[in-house]
Amino acid sequence: MLQVDSRETNDSRDKIRKRLARPATALIIMASIQSTFQAIQLVSVVLLEFRFGNAFAFTHWTVLAAIFQFVGLIVIAIGAAKLGFLESYSWARLGSILACVPVVTPFLIVGIPFGIWSLILLADPEVRNAFPDRKSATS
Repeated sequence: MLQVDSRETNDSRDKIRKRLARPATALIIMASIQSTFQAIQLVSVVLLEFRFGNAFAFTHWTVLAAIFQFVGLIVIAIGAAKLGFLESYSWARLGSILACVPVVTPFLIVGIPFGIWSLILLADPEVRNAFPDRKSATS
């Protein structure tokens, strides 16, 4: 009897994982590509500043905005991975929320629909209870 229950649990987790796979994969891919562009931009600014001094007059706000977006994209990618593998509800929700912020989201606005899709899926009680860190909170 116990084996049937664990098999049912695994089947339901697999179904939930399949539901979450598309938005999670999309967010991981987009955040990874965009974070690569941000890393190239940051390295370029540092190298240009080192090589030519203040000739290009990059403001500190530009660099801070690029760092902020880079960190946000990394958090989106981590959250999307946690979403896809059903590892952490908190990280998945944080990544999905950040994907809805226009300045942080990958490719300006392309990530917003996937962030909204992820948040809608995370609001489902069945999905929410599939995460290990939510089981202890609801039980």
